[in-house]
Amino acid sequence: MTPDASKITLEIYKGYARDELDRWDAVIHPDVEANSPAGRGVVGRDKLKAFNQAFITAFRPRTDLIDHYVAGDRGLVTVNLHWTHDGGPFWGIAPTGRSGTSVETFLLRLRDGLVTHWDVADNSLDLATYLHDQGLDMPRNVVLPALIEG
Repeated sequence: MTPDASKITLEIYKGYARDELDRWDAVIHPDVEANSPAGRGVVGRDKLKAFNQAFITAFRPRTDLIDHYVAGDRGLVTVNLHWTHDGGPFWGIAPTGRSGTSVETFLLRLRDGLVTHWDVADNSLDLATYLHDQGLDMPRNVVLPALIEG
């Protein structure tokens, strides 16, 4: 990973972990397309920041960096979120005080040094199960573009 490339993934991590999402302005394209188990079809940097701000406010996660890299037009940030839902509602779900951990990977596609696509993969299901149990409709039958179709 080149030093400049690692700045992209570190800025994403630092912005999220420190609740400084404006840091993302330098590394995320204004028309970014984002998807996660909790929200699909989020288009635009401001909407991505608002979605993440709603999560940070509601769940107040401590965010540990597990891994990050950039290779060509792809990048990855893996974090472990230590969360408690006591900071406010999230997408209509009232705080319950429930806490847990969630290992998540941000799968990034880049163009001209900016993130153009951001997909979240849950590596553990604690948070996804909690949100589903609280009534959040989870995506089903999601098919992302494949590098190689098998």
